[in-house]
Amino acid sequence: MVNANKTILTEDINQTTLVTFSNLLIISQRLEVFSRSLTLIAFFVGLIAGWCLNSIFLTNCSLMIFLSGLFSQYYALRIAFDKKLFDYLATKHDQLPKVLNELDDALLQLNLIKSKQQPLRSIEDRQKGTLKLFKKQIVLISVQLILAIATVIWGISI
Repeated sequence: MVNANKTILTEDINQTTLVTFSNLLIISQRLEVFSRSLTLIAFFVGLIAGWCLNSIFLTNCSLMIFLSGLFSQYYALRIAFDKKLFDYLATKHDQLPKVLNELDDALLQLNLIKSKQQPLRSIEDRQKGTLKLFKKQIVLISVQLILAIATVIWGISI
């Protein structure tokens, strides 16, 4: 995708690659729904545990599940935004260098990036960044699920 001068080679980037990557990000949406469910359950269990049961342990576990869920929702929002950008790039794959430059200008104007990187970031670099967000989302959902299971097991064992 990128030669020694870090310029983007449009012949190396095809629409199928961009569409495939964008469709991979749909998994994030499914995970987001699961995480949102765990987050809401933890919120209500935490309220009940705090007010009715006076269980500090259950309240703390619910709080940790809730907070990891909030962070997971943040990453899901960022991934959804990136998915929309990759969908757009897939429609403009024949004009990619120009579109990437315009995209970076727009992101800079909206203060969504700190500075315009020269030379342009390649599609591969952008995909790697989005995949890092996706991995963080998966870790947070895993933490949520492990805490939820541990809390249920602890509750049953009492």
